[in-house]
Amino acid sequence: MTTEHYKEFIREAFLDPIRSVLIVDDDYPTFDEILNATINEDGWLQTDLKKNWQKNQKRIASMIASFRTPGRSLLVDIHDGQNVSLGAEVDSAAHLHQSDLLVIDFELDKTRPRDGIRAIEIIRRVSENDHFNLAMIHTIENLDYAFYSVLAGLMNKSGESISVESADEIKEKLEVLEDSHAGLRSKLISSIGNAQYFYSRANCKTYIRDMFSGAQPFSYFRDLSTEYGISKKDILSILKYLLLEVEKGLSFWESDKAPAHLDWSDRKIKWIRSDSVFVAFSDKHQEENLLESALIALNDWSPQPARLFLAKIRSVIDEFGVLAQSDALEPKYALAYWYDRLLTSDKQHQKWLISESVARHSDHLLTSVLKKVDDFALRLIGAERANGKPTEISNFRHRIDLTDAETIRRAQREHNAIVCSKPPHGWHLATGHVLKLNQEHWVCLSPLCDLVPSQMSQNLVRTFGDRLPFTAVKLHPIVKLEELTGIQTNRFLFLKIEGEIKAFGFNNPDYPDSSPYWQTLFAEKRGVFDGEDFKLRVRRTTKGARGLVSKASEALVVSQLRYEYALNLMQKLSVSTTRVGLDFAGV
Repeated sequence: MTTEHYKEFIREAFLDPIRSVLIVDDDYPTFDEILNATINEDGWLQTDLKKNWQKNQKRIASMIASFRTPGRSLLVDIHDGQNVSLGAEVDSAAHLHQSDLLVIDFELDKTRPRDGIRAIEIIRRVSENDHFNLAMIHTIENLDYAFYSVLAGLMNKSGESISVESADEIKEKLEVLEDSHAGLRSKLISSIGNAQYFYSRANCKTYIRDMFSGAQPFSYFRDLSTEYGISKKDILSILKYLLLEVEKGLSFWESDKAPAHLDWSDRKIKWIRSDSVFVAFSDKHQEENLLESALIALNDWSPQPARLFLAKIRSVIDEFGVLAQSDALEPKYALAYWYDRLLTSDKQHQKWLISESVARHSDHLLTSVLKKVDDFALRLIGAERANGKPTEISNFRHRIDLTDAETIRRAQREHNAIVCSKPPHGWHLATGHVLKLNQEHWVCLSPLCDLVPSQMSQNLVRTFGDRLPFTAVKLHPIVKLEELTGIQTNRFLFLKIEGEIKAFGFNNPDYPDSSPYWQTLFAEKRGVFDGEDFKLRVRRTTKGARGLVSKASEALVVSQLRYEYALNLMQKLSVSTTRVGLDFAGV
């Protein structure tokens, strides 16, 4: 499937927003060095410093010029990496975090050949930023070596191990094989290297099966093992031993800050990606445009369309946010009124007013800029439809086969959960909050204005103290989702709870006309959550040995209905509680 059209949208989303480039490389002159240099008879810069840039000025000038093409003159800064050492000194180089594109020489310390630890430290620090960072390793070092060094430097060890006794036993088996077949031991060892090790890390559940099937990158190891009649049990033990030997030779981060979602490609086009950084690799021996090299790597990654949309939103806000901000600041009288309410309200009411004010401002800002993102999406969809069949394109972009029945069911359930609910937010109980209470799930359906802690009426305070009464409906879990029918009847909810999509009925799923089971519950501390964990104590009236009793239990908000869905259920509950029982007889 053609990808050239898609590459241009990647360029627009990720590269066009770039405004600044920082080159960290002692093969480039700093501005101080340029200002203090003299010009020799050939018209080139000359200094007393023993730095390689004086021998490669034409190539360096060409590289910098590639960032300053007509209509796209980027701000280029150069750091020679001399004060970038380990630990705190890397942290102190704050400007390393402030560029849109970071170009780093792998070997910043020329006194330690093939040692890329300084460059890796910089990428580690950059990866800890919350925003997306684009970096390029530009090196004369072997790209495979640089790539695997950086990859190991961004992850923890596998956690796999074998006992000393088992290791000694495997070594002995390798010696026996060597005695029977001269050179076999060294062949087996050389057949398992970085490529095989990192494949096993990326495919930890399937790499053994792949190896036995002869798939790359294990085909040579499998062929050797088969050719010399090594048993399957010994093949497996030797493989695990050799993989751990490879691990011993790598330098890992071993930090809880190591990216949790790391992806990479060690093919011809090499790149590493986490949620916060994308690292491409480029050979200094080749004359090339680094922005185009970054684009080629990004295109090989092939980010999903949704990621392009989000990147475009960020860039549009960055570029046009000031103009949109002017529109958002237009209603001056309303803004003055909102701010006056913030200043004059009590502390608890102030929290609610701040949330409302921030939401209004952000909504106004996004409304002004999203038209440009809509245009981007329309152009992307048009280009995609012109280059293939819709289902095939979607499958290619997401690596998900929507022609498979089970896959489409999973996709539909995720869709239902997203349009129906969202992760909980807020600092107090609110309309649509779904609570897990004594292994049951209840949804709060009181109007939001009745749930604001500071607006609890004095009559309620005198009656219930700090216990906030609210209406809750018990949700009925759907055990067999595949048997669910009547999904469009406004009776069912889909929630993502603890990473799993779960479905619930608003009333008894087996009886469409049954009434919902509702009850008035009481939230202690006026429904204000304990800390940041959406926990609160809830009192529920139940039958005791001598009458009704009130029991307090811990509750946890596990999801939240979108407001339109919560409003729909509030209306259904209202209809149920105000129905008229008609005295009809049989006919």
